[in-house]
Amino acid sequence: MKGVAAVVVGYNPDIQVLDSLLASLVDQVDLLVLVDNGGASLFLESSPTIRDRIRYIPLGENKGLGFALNIGFSCAIDEGNDYVVTFDQDSHAQSDLISTLHQAMCKAKLMDGNAIAVSPTFFDRRDGKQIKFPFYSSSSGAIRAIFQSDDEHGLVKADALITSGMLVDTRAWKKGIKYDDGMFVDFTDTEWCFRVRDRGFSLYGCLKVEMGHALSDAPPVKILGLSFFRYSPVRRYFFFRNTVAVCRMKHTPGCWKRRMIMALMLRFAVNLLIDTDRAKSLRMMVRGIRHGLKTSLGPVH
Repeated sequence: MKGVAAVVVGYNPDIQVLDSLLASLVDQVDLLVLVDNGGASLFLESSPTIRDRIRYIPLGENKGLGFALNIGFSCAIDEGNDYVVTFDQDSHAQSDLISTLHQAMCKAKLMDGNAIAVSPTFFDRRDGKQIKFPFYSSSSGAIRAIFQSDDEHGLVKADALITSGMLVDTRAWKKGIKYDDGMFVDFTDTEWCFRVRDRGFSLYGCLKVEMGHALSDAPPVKILGLSFFRYSPVRRYFFFRNTVAVCRMKHTPGCWKRRMIMALMLRFAVNLLIDTDRAKSLRMMVRGIRHGLKTSLGPVH
């Protein structure tokens, strides 16, 4: 796709999954960038012709998702691309994903000149389509989940989109609305979405465009019909720290602050039921909350 770059961020990936993603993207975009936060250097060893078509940027250490995305955006813009599609290393892209997202973006812009990003809906690639994820939109202080749309691409206005599969117009990045590298992992996308909307831009989800994505370290656990995801204690730290930090930011809508705090309390209790190392998870969640209250961001510390 002319004028479209894809940026994939890798960190200790499952090489087979990463290779599959890269191979599926290389013919869909003008430029494919792999930013390596560590452990991804062996990508596509068995396919050197494809490997040679990928711009590989090793960072030497894990500098976090936001930092890596900013590096990828800078590279894509320097090469003259107007759009960047961002991907986590554990996603799966269909052969027409980029062209379909670009079509959706063009339509969104016709409806709304402030449209800045579109994103597919997603499902956990490990269990097929057992869990359907909606987009969320707020109005008058109330947040509603949107599962349906009559639009050809299922376009719906959304408050936030996830990193993987998000097609972004580079206008916002060029205006200085870059990713906050202090977030490091969790909520890097959500914080950016809240900030870009606060600057007057709009986000759109595409309910009829689907993408497979691994949503956690292990398949979800269902409790009373609700799905909860398993993560390592370190990820628990980032999730709790960044939730609290985002809730303290002025550009975060009040209705989302209330929802996120309520969800955090529920997750705190559930995590102590489903996590393997409960004592360590407890320590890391408490540490994360403490650092979030101080807005002490960056790597785990």
